[in-house]
Amino acid sequence: MFTVDHSLHLAVPLARVWRLLADVDRYRDWHPFIILKRDPDQPRKMTYTYRRRGADQFSVETEISKLDRHHIIAWRVGVRWLLEIEESFIVAKELQGTHLVHGMCCTGFLSFLFWPLFRRGLRNVLMLTDRSLAAHLKRATTIARYSQAKRGL
Repeated sequence: MFTVDHSLHLAVPLARVWRLLADVDRYRDWHPFIILKRDPDQPRKMTYTYRRRGADQFSVETEISKLDRHHIIAWRVGVRWLLEIEESFIVAKELQGTHLVHGMCCTGFLSFLFWPLFRRGLRNVLMLTDRSLAAHLKRATTIARYSQAKRGL
């Protein structure tokens, strides 16, 4: 087992970051690698689709493994004992915004065998995903700022 994480400061209120993270059906708007689709009958169950440029997509059924409102959301994919990856987002309020820790915890036999390769690749995935999340939040702030009705004209 090993864990890889990446943290960053977002100059955005915690509630806004949480809304984006908790709305799993909209991950395709900002997450460069995954699409999540929640089951309307069972809100903790989801379809997880991994996508990458130039590669085939694959989908599996998964379930939200951790959910603490305004603090953590996580899900786990893989085959138990062989290779399981739990991806998580942990948020905390800071004086000037939000602190985000995005992590992946790998367990299973294959994670032990290939940990140096997996660790480096997953760290890159975390950084690219976090960069995409920050850009989406920044873009949404700009759009919201300029889409408000003009007052007093």
